[in-house]
Amino acid sequence: MHRFARSAPLVVEEFADPGIDQREGPPLSIGSAFLMLGMVAGDECPPEILNLLDQISADKWYHGQLFETMLNYFEDRDPRLLMEIGRGIYYSLAAQFREMGLSSPTAMLVAMPDVWHTATRGASGEWRTTILAAYHAQVELKQPYNCMFEQAAMEGVLQGLGARDVQITHDPCIRNGAPACVFTIRWTET
Repeated sequence: MHRFARSAPLVVEEFADPGIDQREGPPLSIGSAFLMLGMVAGDECPPEILNLLDQISADKWYHGQLFETMLNYFEDRDPRLLMEIGRGIYYSLAAQFREMGLSSPTAMLVAMPDVWHTATRGASGEWRTTILAAYHAQVELKQPYNCMFEQAAMEGVLQGLGARDVQITHDPCIRNGAPACVFTIRWTET
């Protein structure tokens, strides 16, 4: 699996879409993810990130290191800020997921591996979901992106789809040398 540097120069370079099944080469992120980051966190972005976001096209692909550097900027500033951004971005996507037929937290969790596969390209890793019981699941992430952001995103999308009292235990973690991050998730529904 690819590993990102904690930080890298903010260089915008478009990549051709290698296709959904191309899982080799650099990890790629879709431009719309960058633009959502700018919408949710624009007031928190320094000028260099705002200038970079002006160069991004929603339907183009960019090296995942660029996205990772931006996420780590927010985490280094304040880990709570990174979590707030992740929750906010994915909470706001709930209507789009409902349009795709993913109208419940359980449906979203079952679909997460395919959603990840669709939203990334190259050596961006994989997600695996196991439904353990009603309102209880486990998601294994073998991927190079900021796992704290992914945890917050998971919480946000589940809340957007009606989950309440979302509790995510993040253990083990790649950051501590584990081969994958594991999110054990419990929630209630209204």
